Amino acid sequence: MLIEYGNTVVLPTWELIEKAPTGYSRIYYVLEGDLTYESADIRRAMKPGYLYILPSTVPYHVWRNPEKDFVCTYLHVVFNKYRVTNLIELSVEEESCLNDFISTINKAIRERRIELLEHLAEDFSFFLKGSEGFIQNSQMLNRVQKHIARHISEELTIEELSHLFNYHPNYFIRLFRQETGYTPYQYIVQQRMQYAVTQLNKGLPNEEVCYACGYTDSSTFTRAFRKYYGVAPQKYRKGSRKP
Repeated sequence: MLIEYGNTVVLPTWELIEKAPTGYSRIYYVLEGDLTYESADIRRAMKPGYLYILPSTVPYHVWRNPEKDFVCTYLHVVFNKYRVTNLIELSVEEESCLNDFISTINKAIRERRIELLEHLAEDFSFFLKGSEGFIQNSQMLNRVQKHIARHISEELTIEELSHLFNYHPNYFIRLFRQETGYTPYQYIVQQRMQYAVTQLNKGLPNEEVCYACGYTDSSTFTRAFRKYYGVAPQKYRKGSRKP
């Protein structure tokens, strides 16, 4: 699922501090800039001419040198059937298929070809297969994710999800967290908020997005959205989110 995208020059004050797993991966093709990525396990420079896929299952911190422009093409993506457990770095050679693929994404963003862009974002998985940290989900996780996606506008409970596998709720929560880094409840909130963004980006009104995401009233939805993203849905529409 494609959440966000852009070709941009990032503000000098830009910084990412993710204290909990995001549930999605940020993808950056760095054109210019001097950046540093840090997690519990590694610290690494992010260099121009490379493609970076940030993890979906662990906290991390990324910052830039404000003295140098940070120019990038970026996507925020939830990969179907996969998760990213650490930073992935790919060199983008000038005559490579990956370079042409990124160029197509760049053009699709400029031309606002959103449906094409959604397919291209998912196809990134073909370039990532075999990379350390690009992990295929278990059958259990795939079934849970499909169920939540199909019923995102409805009430979802841990009891209902654990019943799919005849697990005790506490055991199901423990298994889910071991695989993803977060609880089923946190995942449901992530999915509701990420789905909300895709609908807001399509221009749907707040009230319609509210019900589509499983909330019973717009005020509750707005509070949940502001808590998750730090801005109200109306402000998010105006492009206030970080790349």
